[in-house]
Amino acid sequence: MARDNRIDTLKGLLIILVVLGHVITSLDNVNFFNHAVMGLIYVFHMPLFILISGYLTKSPELQLARDMWRGVLNLLVTLLVFQALNVIHVAVVGGDTTSAIKIFPFGVLWYLMSLIYWKLLLYYTPRSLLRKPALYLAIAVAISVLCGLTKLGMFLSLQRTMNFYIFFLIGYYYRQGVFNQRWWNNNILHGAIAAVLLPIIFWLYPHCGNVMNGADHYRMDGIPEKVLILACSVSMSILVFNIVRENRWLSRIGRDSLFFYVYHMFVISIVIQPLIYGNGWPKTLPFILIYTAAVIAVMLVMRMIPPFRWLTQPVFKRRKPDRSLSDPAVGDKVSNENHVEKGQ
Repeated sequence: MARDNRIDTLKGLLIILVVLGHVITSLDNVNFFNHAVMGLIYVFHMPLFILISGYLTKSPELQLARDMWRGVLNLLVTLLVFQALNVIHVAVVGGDTTSAIKIFPFGVLWYLMSLIYWKLLLYYTPRSLLRKPALYLAIAVAISVLCGLTKLGMFLSLQRTMNFYIFFLIGYYYRQGVFNQRWWNNNILHGAIAAVLLPIIFWLYPHCGNVMNGADHYRMDGIPEKVLILACSVSMSILVFNIVRENRWLSRIGRDSLFFYVYHMFVISIVIQPLIYGNGWPKTLPFILIYTAAVIAVMLVMRMIPPFRWLTQPVFKRRKPDRSLSDPAVGDKVSNENHVEKGQ
């Protein structure tokens, strides 16, 4: 399968939104406009990122167990490397190293931990259930709604895994051609749902961030809010998935989305925050957009430095096929399959 530049474009856009959201939260200045931007971003940016991860995941019926486990081990190594780097960073800045060690996964690394779970869950789901998408999706919706009643929080990213698994499944099943295309491509419908639900979510439920987070606890009376947010997130994710068109610049960022994801918080805390606080720079939305662009620019430079790239490279490689027993095109096929496995 050739690379899909539109998917890479989506990933590039979402990474920029992830950085924007974290720049806002790191400046401790969530005013009305910043809050509105954060709310809009958080409704769909990680759900859609996870949907794309599911979309890029091969069917268990077409994947060998050793290939699946190799991908999982690659993710685990990256997770452990950046877990250690985060702890080292906390120690260097004089933070509580003991507490940092106990936080696993640390910060944004929850996504890598959950991605490991999702890949394992999908692969080891009984085939009888996997072939009943309506039932499996219904179970995933119920788990997403009810997991907030637990108090797992950020422990091993278990609650977030349950919360967002529905989006991973939606992406996977869309790739399998399960959904009705007229419904999926009905942008007017998805846009109308989002337009109706967004004001309800943010005006009637000012504490919606606690439910969107995926790791926070809510009581039974928070379930209606959770259902509204879930419905809005699905429609917004599908709408953005449909309307974004290929962009060469964004697709270049999207191809290295993992690199930008694991490094951006380091750039924010080591470079951006000291500059802003040290110089008293403004924290209004226009300046936040500039700071976000600066974070991306710094990482574009970092991407050209081999040691930074090396830390994100998988170490468990696929064994090269014996070309004497295969078609000459096999090499390209293997390369393209690796794109699917590492696409997130």
